Amino acid sequence: MNNKINEEMQKIEIPKELHERSKLGVKKAKAEQRKRSYMKPLIVAVMILALTTTSAAFAFPSLSSQIPFMDNVIRFFNDDYKNFETFSTDIGLSQTSNGTTVMIDDAVYDGTNITISFAIETEQEMKQPLDIYAKNWFDVVGASGSGGSEKITKISDNRYVGLASITPHFKEEEYPEKVDITWNPELFTSTSDELSLEGDWSFDFSLSRLEGDIKLLNKTVKNENVSFTLQSIEFTDVSTVISYEQAVTDELLQKWESVTPVFTVKDDIGNVYMSGTSGGGQTSNDFKTYNGTSDFGTIKEGASKLIIQPTQIASLNYGKGHTEIELDPIVIDLVQ
Repeated sequence: MNNKINEEMQKIEIPKELHERSKLGVKKAKAEQRKRSYMKPLIVAVMILALTTTSAAFAFPSLSSQIPFMDNVIRFFNDDYKNFETFSTDIGLSQTSNGTTVMIDDAVYDGTNITISFAIETEQEMKQPLDIYAKNWFDVVGASGSGGSEKITKISDNRYVGLASITPHFKEEEYPEKVDITWNPELFTSTSDELSLEGDWSFDFSLSRLEGDIKLLNKTVKNENVSFTLQSIEFTDVSTVISYEQAVTDELLQKWESVTPVFTVKDDIGNVYMSGTSGGGQTSNDFKTYNGTSDFGTIKEGASKLIIQPTQIASLNYGKGHTEIELDPIVIDLVQ
């Protein structure tokens, strides 16, 4: 992804009413040369600055068996990830720096997206519930850029569990059979600026591709300004991944600086898998065409159809205004 694309992706305006995953998915589609961050200023507590940094690293065959709250971190999140523990790779890495221990539990690469569960334990008790974010994002070696989301949840006074979802983009059309991942978070900080944890943590691990069943679709819906093609859907043991391509007219881009899709996905028996959310994407021609993927959990038992409703967010960026363009839904038959 070239520098111009990076600049465009950074200034996209995301409507406030959109789901948090959609916001993160678009805001974080930046190129590899900029490390992942949550656009928070670097705030380091004086107490932490005064400490001498010490770091220790450990790798166990099964870290979760030795640290009780690390046993199946994914259970703290919704049941969309019910198969995660069964099919994921046990990473079992732990590092302690300045009294804060960061642990990677499990991870899975479904051929398009990477999902990683991790945990954080601090020396001091944190009385107030705080949402914290890592300074740096996970890096996938060889990727030209990536999008995704991260969620960190407090489970006790000094413990947090996290879940990261990453959609890397490669110059080649085919995704590799194995990915190498690095993570150097450097700093965890709270949204309220009441907490800042600095340390020297560094992780490196690899994941092999989890094979799935790909169904080619190439179904297109359009109006006079937007053409949206759902290219394929892939079913794995832990997720469902849709791949798409969007094309917009020059006339639309003369009015709006960027046009990106979000999705509502449901089945014919009432289950909702996505609601106004998105995933990672990239453009090489200022949004005239836009390619991306979005993932959600496994399809619920008993569903025979999947209804995917794409909505394009046309924006002036920088909070200057936006409009929504709703296209016809795409229906996928799950039973042949």
